[in-house]
Amino acid sequence: MKIMRLKTIIVLFAAGITFLSCDVLSGLASFVNCKYELVGFGNPSVAGINISNVTDINHIGAASLLKLTAGILSGSLPMSFTVNINATNPNSTAAQIAGLDWAIDLNSSNLLSGTLAHSVSVPANGGQTVIPLTIQTDLLQLFKGESKDNILGFINHLLNTGSGSSNVAIRIRPSVMVGGQKISTGFISLSKNLK
Repeated sequence: MKIMRLKTIIVLFAAGITFLSCDVLSGLASFVNCKYELVGFGNPSVAGINISNVTDINHIGAASLLKLTAGILSGSLPMSFTVNINATNPNSTAAQIAGLDWAIDLNSSNLLSGTLAHSVSVPANGGQTVIPLTIQTDLLQLFKGESKDNILGFINHLLNTGSGSSNVAIRIRPSVMVGGQKISTGFISLSKNLK
């Protein structure tokens, strides 16, 4: 009798895991089928200085210029900004993921990559969610691997200044956890021509 109960418990547990896995995979499939749009960039700061309203170097105060100069001389110029991605879910089930990997390409060259570690949910039937990716990097390190013209062009577009254009592609790869294992899709690519 005890063996029979143990078998029943095992079968019910396995059925529950299978149901949960199907539900999780359904949420991942819904996430892949969402429509994505790269909305834009926000909250740019360099060396802790908010530069969102700076349209010209002359608009930066003396104290901020000293801070920027000190950072350049020390060899470190931290920069942060937010990439906003709008997700629209046309599916009949909510789209849910445990996290996602992201990469930013500038003019077909990989610039930055990272991971969004928290869960994201997009409601069903046309629901929308803005997914903010907070990007943190060292601006001086970027200059080492990428052409200065590309980087300066990108910064000008963050500040809504300058001329010319840059093609920015954001790649995202959502994932879910199933039975302790990370399951990911392929990368979904979003691009925006910044003018």
